[in-house]
Amino acid sequence: MRLLIDDYGAYLKKKGNRFVVTSKEKSEEYSADKVEQVMVLKGAAVSTDAIELAMKKGIDIVCLNRIGRPYARMYPCKLGGTTLTRRNQLMVYSSHKGTTFAKSFVRAKMKNMGYFLKTLGKSRKNKSLKEAGNDILKFSGRINGLYGDIDKIRNELLGIEGESSKIYFATLSQILSPKVYSGLRSRRPPGDIFNALLGYGYGILYSEVEKGCIISGLDPYLGFLHTDRYGKPSMVLDLIEEFRQPIVDRAMITLAVRNQIGEKDVIRERGVYLNKKGREKAIEAMMTRLETKIKYKGMKISLQDVVLKQARHIVKFLNGELRVYRPFIYRW
Repeated sequence: MRLLIDDYGAYLKKKGNRFVVTSKEKSEEYSADKVEQVMVLKGAAVSTDAIELAMKKGIDIVCLNRIGRPYARMYPCKLGGTTLTRRNQLMVYSSHKGTTFAKSFVRAKMKNMGYFLKTLGKSRKNKSLKEAGNDILKFSGRINGLYGDIDKIRNELLGIEGESSKIYFATLSQILSPKVYSGLRSRRPPGDIFNALLGYGYGILYSEVEKGCIISGLDPYLGFLHTDRYGKPSMVLDLIEEFRQPIVDRAMITLAVRNQIGEKDVIRERGVYLNKKGREKAIEAMMTRLETKIKYKGMKISLQDVVLKQARHIVKFLNGELRVYRPFIYRW
């Protein structure tokens, strides 16, 4: 389970092998053996004893801002792979492997967008949705025509992805009420309820992907598609592209179309942000989706485990243990 500390003034402490969360209204206890992650929001505090217990149990502690984006995390010092992986990660940037990674991440995102729209169109008997999905899938074929190192093709690659995203987010307005979605993707700040949901969901997914990178031994700051810049976790931003639609978009669209989210769940303050009730709904939807089991390479595992396995496949490809890297493309 993921332990959420979301009440202003809440305090997380240790009691034997248990975490104790106290607030003005209540006090609750959780077995450390059943907690896999602690998520802390603004206004809460964590004792050093609780931190020590979490680290001994291999539990990472993540601090989230109001839009669900992690701004700090604590994890056991023993996590991480070998120096060889990081060296190879740096070396392959200018090689064909680096280009392969960048193209794979974008191709996976586009295919996931296309297949998702086609599935939505099929279930709703909406020809327009299916056509938009097919357009994106065809558009993804342009990636095959890009040659050269990553610095040479990056702008064109991102341009192809950007045009596909415009089609995708414009098409979603056909299934989402104008009360929750304007038909445009907006980030900082979110311009409507659906964008607030997406931003929060992507923040949680970001945390999961970053954890996968750290556990597998990847350097979160040495990516291929996203430009390296100080403080920018470009590897996390690369890998997250494979999972946006299968995990976040699927979960948040379900919330929206079932009318389970509305004005009572947000705060309008120079943008649209989820309030405590809205955050709880978004987090519950994300946890349910992450724990959903799917067929993956002959196994039935959770989407959460798929994220980690994809990170480990990147490591194997970097170290020469795999001849081909196959990005995660979800078959709806």
